[in-house]
Amino acid sequence: MLGIATATAAPSMAATTVYGSAQLKYTVNATAQVSIATNYDPTINGGPQKATAASILPSVAGNCSAGVVEATASLTFGGVTPPGAGYTGCLYQNALSIGLLSNDASGVLVYEYLDVLAAGTQVCVIPNNTALAAKPSASTASGNPAAYTASCQVAGSLPALTAIGAASQGTVGTFGAAGNPATGGTDVTATPQYTALVGTPGPLTFTGAVNGAAFQFLGQDIQLNVSGAAASGNKTSILTIAVVPQ
Repeated sequence: MLGIATATAAPSMAATTVYGSAQLKYTVNATAQVSIATNYDPTINGGPQKATAASILPSVAGNCSAGVVEATASLTFGGVTPPGAGYTGCLYQNALSIGLLSNDASGVLVYEYLDVLAAGTQVCVIPNNTALAAKPSASTASGNPAAYTASCQVAGSLPALTAIGAASQGTVGTFGAAGNPATGGTDVTATPQYTALVGTPGPLTFTGAVNGAAFQFLGQDIQLNVSGAAASGNKTSILTIAVVPQ
């Protein structure tokens, strides 16, 4: 008899996968930038500064100078003639485009205020859009806007700007916005002169979430109101836009 021997190979044991882990911890810091353009063009994304003269509407015909082609980061109202009683209001259409960029998940706060304001003078901010957009909305003002009396009279306007009287910082005589895009007609200055934020100066221009990937914009009209209590002569105030990450 022929014997046949068979051998069965034992199966090999596969290696067992084992794991280790390490926890990676980090924080994304909140950032914020602001872009500024005066006498802005509402037809172009970003609202760059126009190369044509500004439009200024008088509450009393002939009491406000016509607008001019603006220099960088300037709002030029020119001569204002007070009436016999009350105020003359000069409404600057499409005065200020404010661009915002922030990655703060809680959103930002935007305040506007002045350093100084002459006696007998008030400044009112009239939002042209309250929601951020690719370009600031156009002014809808027309005719002869109501002048300031006890509060800003234009429909939808914010409270009058506060003069907080703090010492200005940055490069004296240089205005614009630090860290904003260098294209699109915005005013870029490494260290603009500004008034440091103190408390809650009001008014609160905007609060809410901002797109962290691209600038978004708000547009404003600004009305200067002058009474006979304002002494004659040249006047200058610094308007500061403070963007505060929450």
